[in-house]
Amino acid sequence: MSTRQLRLNGTDQIRQNIKRLLGKKINIVLTDDTVVFGELKEASALEIQLLNMRLKKVSYPFAKITEIYLDSNA
Repeated sequence: MSTRQLRLNGTDQIRQNIKRLLGKKINIVLTDDTVVFGELKEASALEIQLLNMRLKKVSYPFAKITEIYLDSNA
């Protein structure tokens, strides 16, 4: 089984596809080029909530996100 990477660029593309990523481990690239990894727990119209590797819930507004990517089995 191969692994492929799903990349979502831009606010519109991220908002359209964010609900299907709930419960999955994702990488988020922020506007300051910081990359954050964790499990997507919630998504609202304005922000997402991620459970990071330290098991803390952290919120990120869509305005601060430039890209989301994750590995998926094809």
